[in-house]
Amino acid sequence: MVYGGYAPQESWTIIDTKDYQLRVKKTWVEATKVWHLQFFSIADSEHRWECFLTHEQIKNLKDIL
Repeated sequence: MVYGGYAPQESWTIIDTKDYQLRVKKTWVEATKVWHLQFFSIADSEHRWECFLTHEQIKNLKDIL
């Protein structure tokens, strides 16, 4: 369900202060069956870091954190 606000959330703000912001965007890539994660760090300038992870790799990352 895409219409009416029922689409799944794809981006989240992790930190949001006046001096620093950290956001993450998570998108499923059907062709390769992996998650595309993009991290955006915004302070004086914006930096982006991204990776492609399987379900198992996402679980491992969550366990580490």
